[in-house]
Amino acid sequence: MNFKRMYLTALLGMIFCLLWGGVGTINAQTKTVAGTVSDDKGELIVSGTVRVKGTQTATITDIDGKYSISAPAGGTLVFSYLGYLSQEIPVAQAKNGKLNVVLKAEDTTLDELVVVGYGTMRKKDLTGAVVQIDTKKFADQNPGSVQDLLRGTPGLQIGMDTSAKGSGASIQLRGQNSLYTSASHNSPLIILDGMQFGGELSEINPDDIAQIDVLKDASSAAVYGAKAASGVIIVTTKKGKEGKPIINVSANLAANSKAQYRKVFSASEYMKYREDWFKATTYGYDENGKWGYYGVDSKIPAGYYDNVENAQKLYGLTADQWATMGSKTLGADESMLSLYARRMGLDEAANVMNNFLAGKSYDWEDATFRTGFNQDYNASISGASDKVNYYFSFGYLKNQGAIQGDDYHAFRSNMKLNAKITPWLEVGANINFQDRSDESSPVPMGGNYWDANQLRESPYSSRYDENGNEPER
Repeated sequence: MNFKRMYLTALLGMIFCLLWGGVGTINAQTKTVAGTVSDDKGELIVSGTVRVKGTQTATITDIDGKYSISAPAGGTLVFSYLGYLSQEIPVAQAKNGKLNVVLKAEDTTLDELVVVGYGTMRKKDLTGAVVQIDTKKFADQNPGSVQDLLRGTPGLQIGMDTSAKGSGASIQLRGQNSLYTSASHNSPLIILDGMQFGGELSEINPDDIAQIDVLKDASSAAVYGAKAASGVIIVTTKKGKEGKPIINVSANLAANSKAQYRKVFSASEYMKYREDWFKATTYGYDENGKWGYYGVDSKIPAGYYDNVENAQKLYGLTADQWATMGSKTLGADESMLSLYARRMGLDEAANVMNNFLAGKSYDWEDATFRTGFNQDYNASISGASDKVNYYFSFGYLKNQGAIQGDDYHAFRSNMKLNAKITPWLEVGANINFQDRSDESSPVPMGGNYWDANQLRESPYSSRYDENGNEPER
């Protein structure tokens, strides 16, 4: 019995010693660290997070930016705050338990901020309907205009402009908002670098754009007023970044051709078309009660509008019979070809008649469409220091449309310069320059196929007169 008591007493003593020694060891490895957290401007950071790396132990700074935390002597403290770069500092760097930390502000990135009104907000803090477009996603697509960047944005309807200029496509946010459709009444308000933009979108080089924000709901009117009734598109151009100067040079080439259009008749197909046109006026029942061309009621002899070869094959007529029937008959010293041309109405234009008899034709389709080539060259240099931020760019654009005569070229330049003269004085300039051609003269295509369309010219008409000049049509 005494032996058992002695054994239990010894066991309890050993456990007590182990526990006491363990506590002493833990106390020897744990250290209380205190101090302040501030930013690089000396402002104290309130509610900043101080955490022991790899554990759940954490605290926050108080209203005076102060903190206090217990951490292993060999551990690491992680200091973090929204909008600032996190820092990891070993506990061993604390002197006498004191460790003051300065956090550096995180560079504002386009992915995190959205331009709203005349300032910026974090996208997650917004309550309105906003779509942000990061132009980096289009870097390999060479968008030709601002509309190309916006195409595919939810809620935006972007029209098509197939001209060489390519910047006349309409922009509507959630459809037409007004019965008044004159000018750009239903188009969103454009804000360029904080200023209302009233020029052509072709004046903005897509390569100079850093970000586009689309404000889609009525809350945008609180900042921009009634002009924001159709939405707001805010364009922010690029600026320099701290570090070494960055030089960008790009060259883009593209080809344009017509996608789909009605095939134009060749010279022989055109004459067949005219035959069918005139013969269609003779539809009716013949003497045997059969429906077809040259009905009895038309009073047009069978084979009259066919050429002499077809008249012989289809209707068994001789050349003399064909030449002497109907209202138009063979004249003295006139060829059969000339008679056929008169029956087809080609004699209404002497030039057309002469070209037909001479076998001269002109390819109006080739004179209307072409494979156009687009050239887009851009160069920029940008950079920044603690006092100066600069961005300079120059671009040359030369486009050819798929329609002959549709040409456009432009020289575009952008200069952004901001300088901090004193702690209270900052001077900046934002200048856009463009020299463009607006004299594009595409060949007439009309509002539809039937209206002033060059393709409807007869293949036997001439494009140029005897002096080599192109007459007005």
